[in-house]
Order: sequence, then C-alpha cells, then structure tokens
Amino acid sequence: MKPVLDIKPVRVPARTVRCIEGGKGLQITAVAGTVWLTQANDERDVILTRGQSFILDRRGRAVVYAFKDSAIVVGPAGHITAADFAVPAAWSTAA
Repeated sequence: MKPVLDIKPVRVPARTVRCIEGGKGLQITAVAGTVWLTQANDERDVILTRGQSFILDRRGRAVVYAFKDSAIVVGPAGHITAADFAVPAAWSTAA
C-alpha cells in the first residue's frame, strides 16, 4: 500500500467529466463532493459521496461526472479510504 502522502486526489470541477480507460479492478474513492460513476456495458449508475468507494468491475471506459466540485482518488482496490485522506479545507466545503 502506498503511503497516504504519495496519493494525490484528482479534482473534478462541478459539471465536468473524467474518463478512466481500462480500469477494471481500480478503486474510485470520493474524498470530497458528489460524483456519478458509470461503466461501459453496465446498466448500473453509482453515486459516491465523501468516504464512499467503488471498485470498477468492467473492462472498457468508466466515466466520472461531478455534480458539484469534487475530488476523487483512483488506485488499486484497497489502497485508501476517504477516512485516511485529508483534503484541503476549501475542498471539504464541496462535500
């Protein structure tokens, strides 16, 4: 497991999209804000708020959309929980 200080969040501004290609097995953790997550060939929609994670279980593209200013961490399953990660105070107000 990487030390928490080595893990950098990805900011996802409100109403923007981040795509993850070939991410099967990766864990998406919301560390601030609220995001919507969907995967190729998957009928499910997943909503993550601060402290929640989801492990991608499909091949192909995954799309993360921010309802409001958000921050996510992407990495191997089990690498982090939002409780382990402190985000800057300005980001916490997005949650």
